[in-house]
Amino acid sequence: MKVGARIRDFQIDFEVIPEYFRTLVETLQIKRVKDYRLARAGDDHDGGYILIDNLDSQGGIAYSFGIEREISWDHDMAECGYQIFMYDMTIDDLPYHRPEFHFFQEGIGRELDLSQRLDTLENFIERNGHQNQRNMILKMDVEGAEWDFLETVKSETLMKFDQIIFEFHNLVTDMDFERIGRRIAALRKLNQTHQVVHIHANNNCPAVIYEDDFYGDVIEVTYANRANYEFEDAEIILPNPTVDAPNIPEYPEIELGNWNARFKNS
Repeated sequence: MKVGARIRDFQIDFEVIPEYFRTLVETLQIKRVKDYRLARAGDDHDGGYILIDNLDSQGGIAYSFGIEREISWDHDMAECGYQIFMYDMTIDDLPYHRPEFHFFQEGIGRELDLSQRLDTLENFIERNGHQNQRNMILKMDVEGAEWDFLETVKSETLMKFDQIIFEFHNLVTDMDFERIGRRIAALRKLNQTHQVVHIHANNNCPAVIYEDDFYGDVIEVTYANRANYEFEDAEIILPNPTVDAPNIPEYPEIELGNWNARFKNS
């Protein structure tokens, strides 16, 4: 079956695998967090991410992977009292500094690789003396390296994080059978410790239409630690106008609609 979709004058055609779309939705089912609302940290557009609204002056530790020149999320987290451990081997320095920022010109990898300036999250945590920390925050926007990270990170390490934000890449423009399987396995592994509580499609990236529904190639997903919250089923329409905004304001949002309901009646 051929599918073509045009978003922001981007045209893509490929052989669609219906089972993959169904499984993708099943592994990214969203639940509402009981007794909490969602809030936005960071810029009103690209650079902002959605979190459970329990951070005000709480303080703690946040790990931020993938910086480039956008540090509005890190700034807002610092305003809430967090120490931010920031990693990006593609830049020489941050746009600006503040006492809560701890910048390292390194990136996340499957293993220690000094030649590429990569290391594992376990090693970073040990190096920073955070082995006994709980309820940290993790934000990761690393242009596809998140899949290798999820394959190799220990579940015990993920459990140290109260909330995790990923920008997942290449979801619908890379339909290689092996990489599809790896992506789904990575999402299922993450589901063992954390629950999806929000999804937003990045409108600066392509999307495809399958059975009249949009699927973004790049999506921002917020996870909450299953041990720390109670969750409930809910009808959730995406984007959420209370907290979401287009990454690029000149382009329309990618309307994911009632994500949880996809395939339910088929």
